[in-house]
Amino acid sequence: MSLLTLLVISLLSGSLIKLTDDIEDKNLARSLYAIPAGLAYGLLMGYLMISDTGATLLFGGIVLGSLITGKIDSIGHYSGLGAILAVIFLYGIKLSPLVLPIAALAALDEIGDLLQTPKFMKPVFDYRLILKLGVLALVILNMMELNALLILLAFDAAYILTGGITGRATHEI
Repeated sequence: MSLLTLLVISLLSGSLIKLTDDIEDKNLARSLYAIPAGLAYGLLMGYLMISDTGATLLFGGIVLGSLITGKIDSIGHYSGLGAILAVIFLYGIKLSPLVLPIAALAALDEIGDLLQTPKFMKPVFDYRLILKLGVLALVILNMMELNALLILLAFDAAYILTGGITGRATHEI
């Protein structure tokens, strides 16, 4: 699969995850509307995971980290998780042990939401810098391909941009 296709699907996935979050957390719409958004991002992430080794490790780690920290906690995200699992069980993936440090990095990024952190640390958690820097280190150490970092950056950029859009929509409603 081409890098451009991977990046476009990553952008869509990141946007749909944030939309799923905000439908439920900010009452953007009825909670049931989060189910189609969750299914859509789950199918896209599952497709990425069966298509690219870096995406497999990256999203496998993010899902595990989110499970560990309890971030998968609503019907929309349960739908997304179900769709991911359906795709990877149907088509199969091979996870290397490298998924575990990525899961730990993803979980560390979520700790800012769970614990009281100093104000100067807020940008680290708001922009999920722990995972990004960790993946960058894995790329530099030649343990992951550059594609994985680019996929993560596209995914997170869409997540952040969608959050800005839904944040404005919430204030206007």
